Amino acid sequence: DSVYNRGALTLHALRLRIGDEAFFQLLRTYYARYRNGNATTADFINLAEEASGDELDAFFDAWLYTETLPPLP
Repeated sequence: DSVYNRGALTLHALRLRIGDEAFFQLLRTYYARYRNGNATTADFINLAEEASGDELDAFFDAWLYTETLPPLP
């Protein structure tokens, strides 16, 4: 349960962080690039940074790699 909740919350927080336009561009690009293959978490993070124009290491470290969930932005 916590994996699914955390994943959904991470995507929601990312959308709040980078805005709707960049978020939906990210999803379209991700789908187009990986629809017939595999992608890693690092691939998704790189595309998120590309779509947003921001460095998101601290964001993803907090949301994906720490035990405690951070507050929503």
